[in-house]
Amino acid sequence: MTIAWKKVESPEDVEALCAVARRVWHLTYDPLLPPRQVDYMVEKFQSPPAVRTQMAEEGYRYYLALKDGTPGGFVGFAPRYQGREEVFLSKVYLAPECRGLGLVREALALAEDAARREGLSSIRLTVNKGNAHAYEVYRHYGFETTESVVTDIGQGYVMDDYIMVKHV
Repeated sequence: MTIAWKKVESPEDVEALCAVARRVWHLTYDPLLPPRQVDYMVEKFQSPPAVRTQMAEEGYRYYLALKDGTPGGFVGFAPRYQGREEVFLSKVYLAPECRGLGLVREALALAEDAARREGLSSIRLTVNKGNAHAYEVYRHYGFETTESVVTDIGQGYVMDDYIMVKHV
């Protein structure tokens, strides 16, 4: 078994990332969110047009996790997102077959390396309040809860999250 990270650059990479997102978001959020909200969120945040816009206009960097050459997860982050002097870690998602392989640690290392190269001293993320496993994973890696927020994302849906920060 080989594991590698590939920077998302080509249209094919974006399509592969979005296919993984669709699968993993449903596995993760169907038990936590109202019906149809996951489809809405995938379209709004992880469709090919959304990802291309994030990369072209918002400074996002995406990396695909490849297990034996097959996409099985991804990380997405943006240094200085919305003008803040930090890295915004927007997404870390892994398919079940890619869990337990140290990929979360590697994904976080990619974001931390970017923060150091950019001269930024912290990483900020949001995690759904109902996603206890992800919350505990982030705490394990040194993130601390700084806020509790409810964000309107349109169509009558909200994201009910904790904001967590790690200093690097």
